[in-house]
Amino acid sequence: MKNLSVPVLMGFLFSAVGLVALILSGEVLTAAIWLSFGNGLIVSSLRFRQVDEQGQTFYAPIPKARLYTGLFLIVLAIVLLFIQILADFQATDTIPAG
Repeated sequence: MKNLSVPVLMGFLFSAVGLVALILSGEVLTAAIWLSFGNGLIVSSLRFRQVDEQGQTFYAPIPKARLYTGLFLIVLAIVLLFIQILADFQATDTIPAG
């Protein structure tokens, strides 16, 4: 449990919100935003323990590929949020007077 830091726990929370949003509302873009951000936090922050030659445990550094993938997912969530905002503004039409 020590390798579960605050960003990893927040990632689990955001991913759970995204899953619930997908199941309950069926809005794929909203769920993709939450899931992308949550998974990006998990992938870029989760650290694993390893054992060295002397039998001591230590936390292995996060590989660059995982760090770049996590950052890509977080940036993707921001881009998807911007697309969601644009889609919401275009969907709201003025009510005709009548």
